[in-house]
Amino acid sequence: MKAVAISDLGLHRKKNEDSYLINQALGLFVVCDGMGGHRGGDIASQMAINTIDTISREKNNNEAQFQLFDIIHKANEVIWKRSQDNPEWDGMGTTITAALVENDKLTVANVGDSSLYIIRNKSICKVTKDHTLAEQMVKEGLLSIEEMRSSSYNHILTRALGVEENVVIDFFEEQLEADDLILICSDGLSDMLDENEILGIIMEFAAKETELDMIVRTLLRQALNRGGYDNITIVMLQF
Repeated sequence: MKAVAISDLGLHRKKNEDSYLINQALGLFVVCDGMGGHRGGDIASQMAINTIDTISREKNNNEAQFQLFDIIHKANEVIWKRSQDNPEWDGMGTTITAALVENDKLTVANVGDSSLYIIRNKSICKVTKDHTLAEQMVKEGLLSIEEMRSSSYNHILTRALGVEENVVIDFFEEQLEADDLILICSDGLSDMLDENEILGIIMEFAAKETELDMIVRTLLRQALNRGGYDNITIVMLQF
C-alpha cells in the first residue's frame, strides 16, 4: 500500500488549520480541518491528530470500528476539556475523517465535512456524508442538490469534534479491491473541484502510471487555480 499527503495554506488564509496523519504500519490515515473562523481551530485539529496518533500506537484491538470509536471519542474529550479550561478557545473544534485499512477491509469514521472517496474502475464514490446545514436542508427538502454546492449553508457544520462533551460519529465499512485509490481531503479541495473533476485528474495521471504524489500535487494546483479560498489537505493511498 502506497500513501502520500500534501497540505497547503491556500491563497486567502493566514494560517493552516488542517492537520493529517499517515501511519502505514497501522493502516491508519486521518484528515482534520479546524473550524475556520473559530479561535483555536488549528489547535483543535492538531490535538485530534496527536491524541489519535498516541492512543492508536498503544491499542491492540481487532475490532476496527471499536478502535476508531474509542480513539475519536478520546480526541473529542481532550479538545472539549481544553476549551473548557481556556475561555479564549471556547467553541474550538475540528472535522475528522479517519480511515483504517485492515487486510482488504476499510473502516471509515467521520464527523464534519472532510471527505473520503474510493476511486475504482474509472469511477468515483464518496463514502462519507457531510454534516453541514446545507446537507440537512437537502434531506428536509428545503434545498435541491443542485443548489447545495453553491449555498452558503454548505460551510455551516452541524457536527464537529470537540465542540460538545459528546460527539456522534458516522461509521462506514467497505471491501477494498486491488488497485483501489482512496482519497481523503478537507473541503478546501472538495469545494473547488467536484467529483467528476477530481476523477478526471486522477484518470489522466493513472493512465500514465504517474506516482501518487504527482496526482495530489495536480489536484492541489487545480484547487489553487480555482481560487484556493481555504486550506487544502489531501491524503491519497493506493491499495
